[in-house]
Amino acid sequence: MKKTMLVASITLALLSGCVATQNGTGNTSVAPLANELVVSPNDNRQYKTLTLPNGIEVILVSDPEVEKSAAALSVGVGLLHDPMSQQGMAHYLEHMLFLGTDRFPDTQGYKDFMSRNGGSHNAYTWLDITNYMFKVNNQAYDEALDRFSDFFKAPKLYPEYTDKEKNAVNAEWSMRRELDFFGQYKLSRSMMGSHPANRFLIGNLETLGDKPGSNLHQETVAFYNKYYSANIMKLAMISNLPLSDMTEKAQRYFATIEDKQIEKPQVKTKLDFSKLGQKRIHYVPNEDVKTLKLDFTIANNREEFAFKPNYFVTYLLSNEMQGSPAQVLKQKGWISELTANAAPDLYGNFGALSVDIQLTDQGMQQREQIVATVMQYIALIKEQGIDSKYFNEIKTSLANQFRFLERGDEFGYVSDLADSMQKYPLNHAINAPYHFADFNEQAVENVLEQLNPQQLRIWYISKQEPNDQKLHFYDGRYQITDITEQEVASWQGEPAPELSLPSINRLLPERFDIVTHSENSDTVDKIYEDSTVAVWQKTSEKYSEQPKGRLFVHINSPLTLESAQVQVAAALWADLYAIEKAKLQTEASIAGMGMRMNVNNGLLLTLSGFTDKQGMLLSQSLKGLKVEPTAKQLEQAVDRYVRDIQNQRQQFPFYQAFGRYQSLVRTGNFDETLLIDTATKMTTDAFSKAQNDILNHHTVRMFGYGNYDKQFLAEVVKQVKETLSKPVERNDYVRAGYLKPKAGEALVWQQDSETADVAIVDMFVHPEPGYAQKAAAQILKSHLSSHLFNTLRTEEQLAYAVGAVAQSIDDHSAFGFYIQTPVLDAQSMQARFDRYRNEYAKALKELDEETFAQLKQAALLSLKQVPKNLAEESQPILIDWYRDNLTFDSKAKLIAATEQVTLADIQSYYQQSMLNTDASRINVQIRGKKFADKPFATIPNEVKLGSMAELYKKARFE
Repeated sequence: MKKTMLVASITLALLSGCVATQNGTGNTSVAPLANELVVSPNDNRQYKTLTLPNGIEVILVSDPEVEKSAAALSVGVGLLHDPMSQQGMAHYLEHMLFLGTDRFPDTQGYKDFMSRNGGSHNAYTWLDITNYMFKVNNQAYDEALDRFSDFFKAPKLYPEYTDKEKNAVNAEWSMRRELDFFGQYKLSRSMMGSHPANRFLIGNLETLGDKPGSNLHQETVAFYNKYYSANIMKLAMISNLPLSDMTEKAQRYFATIEDKQIEKPQVKTKLDFSKLGQKRIHYVPNEDVKTLKLDFTIANNREEFAFKPNYFVTYLLSNEMQGSPAQVLKQKGWISELTANAAPDLYGNFGALSVDIQLTDQGMQQREQIVATVMQYIALIKEQGIDSKYFNEIKTSLANQFRFLERGDEFGYVSDLADSMQKYPLNHAINAPYHFADFNEQAVENVLEQLNPQQLRIWYISKQEPNDQKLHFYDGRYQITDITEQEVASWQGEPAPELSLPSINRLLPERFDIVTHSENSDTVDKIYEDSTVAVWQKTSEKYSEQPKGRLFVHINSPLTLESAQVQVAAALWADLYAIEKAKLQTEASIAGMGMRMNVNNGLLLTLSGFTDKQGMLLSQSLKGLKVEPTAKQLEQAVDRYVRDIQNQRQQFPFYQAFGRYQSLVRTGNFDETLLIDTATKMTTDAFSKAQNDILNHHTVRMFGYGNYDKQFLAEVVKQVKETLSKPVERNDYVRAGYLKPKAGEALVWQQDSETADVAIVDMFVHPEPGYAQKAAAQILKSHLSSHLFNTLRTEEQLAYAVGAVAQSIDDHSAFGFYIQTPVLDAQSMQARFDRYRNEYAKALKELDEETFAQLKQAALLSLKQVPKNLAEESQPILIDWYRDNLTFDSKAKLIAATEQVTLADIQSYYQQSMLNTDASRINVQIRGKKFADKPFATIPNEVKLGSMAELYKKARFE
């Protein structure tokens, strides 16, 4: 059936069907269901739903503007359904499906096809779903669907690739084993006894393999044959084709998937709360955090999506209004952040509603009192908070969001749809997160009844926690104790007098007027300039009927680039400002706006979203822009800043390598030891001086993109100038300097990591600057990435994260590889990269003109595709604005250069960069603990760097 634009006020006359849920009192609550697919009024694409003869439910989206088509197919089976003899098998099977089918047996064929046709593909496995998706150039959609659908008809599941894909799964696990989230999630599930959630989910070499009575390949085939049935599959497709053509393709390629007429697997095992609840978990994380978490295990109530009881409760718990736990506890100096979230299916038929709190050192000493405050606030909600005024506020907020819902990337959209179709009734697959049908007091009460001590686990997470046990499969230490009845009794008193329920939101938009009809949308206009302030305006070309905008106020100062003292102070300023404005930020978020301040060659204040109340938001954002912390507040901000720097060492090693690479190619970066030392010595006087230095040495540049007229922007100028005193010294606009490549020189950074694996980023800079080189690099990357992945990941199983990267260093183009490997040490991995560079040169030499033309066309389509939303549309212009390229033509020049690239050009580019012994090179090596006794790699013509200070002495920047 074709799309009908049903808005939040849809009448019951247009509805059919219902969801019936049993509440705690035995009464039945009924939420009407739509009889047609509910789509945002802001979405003018054509939709159709259908069910194929084999039972697959389908959503089709026709959009004549898309340059790339996409599809996703989800299967209603996942990690909770693994055989205990092969834990992680659903995830392993997901990997195996990509390695060829009866009709397309080449293990690399699918990846090569996607690479040639501008495609991308992926999949994920979770508790009760496995979801596969792809995106490809429109003209290749037919063959892509043919190849993709064959996964679910006749996959080869080659037994000879068992070991290779086990290694790939193992590498994926190895990347995650040191991440605290996964360790805590594993521990949480391990406390659930015989419940299916208590198992190892991702899989590794220990759990996947042949064992007595269990053959991995045989069990994988059996799992596929049992569960990969059409009647538990959901399909989403989007393309530029009319719905009639898409219907034919859905039927042709997917209706022949076998319907095995199975029941969708469900978990029904109950939990024993006498063993699970009223526990305190002391957890020692890898990152240096100070976290307190109230973790309530609740029944899965996803079927009550139309009543949003979890949203209602977390909305009240996480509010930042006067009298909220967040506000009261921040005022005491005990916490820096409090959030509440619910995941109703986190354990299958059970979920979690949690309150996560970031503590100060003071708060670490008051954890029991903080818990008591939250529990007393929950009691207050039970007594007074189930009020229709909050329902009306939430419903208005969600309805506004849905009314002006923005588009996303086709790849992500079909993936989300295929996921949502497994969770919600088909006609609510799009609007389920926004649909608030009615105020159901009983549904809210049912959730609140479960927020009790018997279903509560309290997590104390810090480096200082006592511990007596270690996790298996993940790096984590812990201790579990009972919460005493005496402590529980302390929660039962009257709520503290300072606690109160939130007041009504003042920032919800009331009008959605478009104020830019008389404005020119074709050009970027500088509409104001004086000695200290300049303002640019650009209205949207594609989304001019959206009552939204993005406003940037850039307090640009050279001091944050030149002085570690000022840079640290600016970071502390942004942190303290965020805490001070948390109430405003929360209120703005609910109203469909965003507000934040961050360090960016000075300070950058950003507002976004609905424009109706942005003037009010700006006024309140500017009020108190200069913060005046107490000594204790500054000390707490310093503690957070230092821990953030230190915790970067716990990131994925390849993230660490990329972070270091980025710091090496531009100015304004300082050594972590200097930043930490500067922060720990920061006094209130020094902080205040640094603030004044920025305010006395700056220039202000502003950009309004979207639904802003000149009158509004003139008022912005007035408010900003009233807030910021005229600088003592006028400054020209400044931006970071960039590394100037030096022929025959390799800058090498070698660093030990607290994580296990090795990571390398190895980049070569083309000697000639210009868009021609940048264009050649983008086309080359798509071909090389596929070849590299197949060689080092699929065939040699060296890593899960491996790829090629093309980046700009200002006017120059840099090209190279990255990898994170649990298999090879740094020296061996670098040697493999060096050999591969020559191996790929042979493959590139054999590249034919037809394949090159496909690669080039794919690159051009990506560059020219219509932006999906206001943020995507504005991004190229804003990048130029930050770079001070006020002709705003970078994207146009890159497109023009790409149109001129030939096969000989990309072959020459590779020769002049990756194979050029005289090319400038930046090499970053991260050595994990597992390889601490192995040497780093030596690079020809290397200039080793031991510090950022040394970098600025040895390299040239402009």
